[in-house]
Amino acid sequence: MGRGIRNTMGLILAVVGAAAALWAPFRSWYSGRLGRDFRVWELFTGAGVTDSGAGLFASMFLPLLVGAVLAVLGVVFRSRLLVLAAGIITLGFAILWMVRQGQAEGSLTVTGDSDGLGSGVGLALLGGLLMLIGAAVMGGRERRAVRKARHEREQHEREALEHEDEGSSRVGTGRPYGMAAREQETRDANIPPPGRQAPPAGDPPQRFAERPEQRGPAPRGRPVPAREPDSGDRVRGDSDRTQYEQNDEDGRSQ
Repeated sequence: MGRGIRNTMGLILAVVGAAAALWAPFRSWYSGRLGRDFRVWELFTGAGVTDSGAGLFASMFLPLLVGAVLAVLGVVFRSRLLVLAAGIITLGFAILWMVRQGQAEGSLTVTGDSDGLGSGVGLALLGGLLMLIGAAVMGGRERRAVRKARHEREQHEREALEHEDEGSSRVGTGRPYGMAAREQETRDANIPPPGRQAPPAGDPPQRFAERPEQRGPAPRGRPVPAREPDSGDRVRGDSDRTQYEQNDEDGRSQ
């Protein structure tokens, strides 16, 4: 976050400095003379600055244009080195011109009228200074190793979050709740017990019928007709009871 803010501020300063440098040659530099009227190669000769005119790309416009282009490239590629080089070129040529102009005139004067240094020199100096400040403020591009390590760390964090999401989703599907839980209970209740057949799909729920093989064994013995309770023949006693009653008593006694 801090690196991004620094880069943004540095890029803005560099762009403003490049714009000031491009505007400077079209303003007054000394005694009403524009910057594009000074020959750039006269700065490196023994004669120094003369009153001779110059073409646009042979004047002070050329070094300032180079500085502005380098500043824009530094902004595009986020290169502190390019922005720093642009500031040095712009500021250096402006100072060199001031030195050579002072040698030619004997002294430099700064007045409010058009007899001394003009606003063009101030714009060139300001543009170069802003480029240097922008280069100092910019965080620059991260190194390849640092950028690679940061990408790997972010990838590990994303993978960890994905694993956590998968685990939470599995827990949620393993234990249904709410409407899903009630639907699951309904389905479980409709499942027939082992050995019973479920009704076909689409039919209303029916009671499951037991198969013949699931029924218990039939009672053994010969049924004997029941006697009246007030019958006079009580001698026979237990011998007249049905086989079913005897089987029931034998089971209870066991």
